[in-house]
Amino acid sequence: MDFQEAIYTQFAQSFEAQQQALESLPPYIEHAAKVMFSSISSGGKVICLGNSTGSHLSQYFSTLMIDKMDRERPGLPAINLGGDGSALLAITHNDNLHDVFSKQITAIGNPGDVLFVIANRGNTSPIIQAIQAGHERKMHIVALTSPEAKNISSLTLQDDTEIKVNLLGTARVHECQVTVIHTLVDLLERQLFGYED
Repeated sequence: MDFQEAIYTQFAQSFEAQQQALESLPPYIEHAAKVMFSSISSGGKVICLGNSTGSHLSQYFSTLMIDKMDRERPGLPAINLGGDGSALLAITHNDNLHDVFSKQITAIGNPGDVLFVIANRGNTSPIIQAIQAGHERKMHIVALTSPEAKNISSLTLQDDTEIKVNLLGTARVHECQVTVIHTLVDLLERQLFGYED
């Protein structure tokens, strides 16, 4: 096995996937960043959640929001619903797994907040119920999805935003989703703090 060739192939496929995503995603990323800015500048917050590897990306996004990416700045209001192990265990024990996100959204989501959903697998019941709870609370929905997250489009309303990384291969999808997350944080910083390159 030629490791150097395998390494080259991985990087080449990543570059190609990023280029393909760049051709289709910018309008959706821009709209999502404007929605998040409008919410935060009006005193709202971003509530994040994900399924499968999306839960890790959700945690990463909220960490970048609360702390920083590259520039020193005040923290931004973001909550990751997958990070509170005690709440998750209590909800799944007392109610059921389907309510694990929706119950939290009903408790802390306010009209005008943003629900940022990262869905990388088929529409599991907790994700479906989370989006429905977000709509009931009059929240804006931003969904970062992959081709395997079937039917998310049918759950989103006209004012919602779906950023669909329409690529094949787990690694390529995740790489592009991380780039989307970095871009969203950068655009928020530019809008909120007037940063320039």
